[in-house]
Amino acid sequence: MEEIHGIVEIQRRAWDLVDLEIVPTFEMKAVADVGIVLAAFDQNEKPIGFIYGFHQFPDVHYSHMMAVLPEWQSRGIGLELKKAHREIALDSVHRVNYIKWTVDPLLPNNAYLNFAKLGAYSSKYYVNYYGDPSGFGLYEGLPTDRFVITWPIRSQKVERRIKDYRIDRVSEQELIARSPPINEIQDDRWKKVREFHTLESFTVRVPSNFREIKNRGDVAMEWRLKFRELCLSVFAKGWKAIDYHSFKTNENRVNYYEFSKTLNE
Repeated sequence: MEEIHGIVEIQRRAWDLVDLEIVPTFEMKAVADVGIVLAAFDQNEKPIGFIYGFHQFPDVHYSHMMAVLPEWQSRGIGLELKKAHREIALDSVHRVNYIKWTVDPLLPNNAYLNFAKLGAYSSKYYVNYYGDPSGFGLYEGLPTDRFVITWPIRSQKVERRIKDYRIDRVSEQELIARSPPINEIQDDRWKKVREFHTLESFTVRVPSNFREIKNRGDVAMEWRLKFRELCLSVFAKGWKAIDYHSFKTNENRVNYYEFSKTLNE
């Protein structure tokens, strides 16, 4: 229970949640016995990150929450938690083939972990999934749209990415040649440059600083609505978000989602 109290504190600090929105200790304890509760610890045995989820029959683990304390973020802890979850799922008494979760598609660190490092994909988009965002300090004022992430944990692509995700990285020039961008970013805003309908694959450039843009409410809302419209349209027509690419040009970071009708697992 002491460890679970630490996980409750991670929820509060990582997402700036009000108490009403936090999964309480007793529920966390119960799910630890019948579902999935993983924790990462520092050298003093203090919880610094966690995953909380449950089995979704017939062959899915649903990872409902994952968070890392702010001062421990960007150190690979989320990746190690996901790897541990995969190992548990592979060894499950049930034949687990997929792990699924939801994520804000416009947060770049989450996107790079989920798509580039883990080899997951998305073909489903939820509009305002959590409804009124007033309990979510990070998203207050914006609709809580989410990608549904599907992680095919037994696929060759995932095996390859887990061993070394860099093996599938390409240059920005190679990426644009195979998947032309349909937009540009000017003054933090979306600018359309081409249609996607005749393409087999394409990229969408997305902000690298969405949390900063969030402070410019009209710009953040524009991104939310433009990206929502695109995803609902392309997913309905058979495209999937299959990868995420990030490049550093001089001092600037350039990020792309890659969409394709072909899913190479």
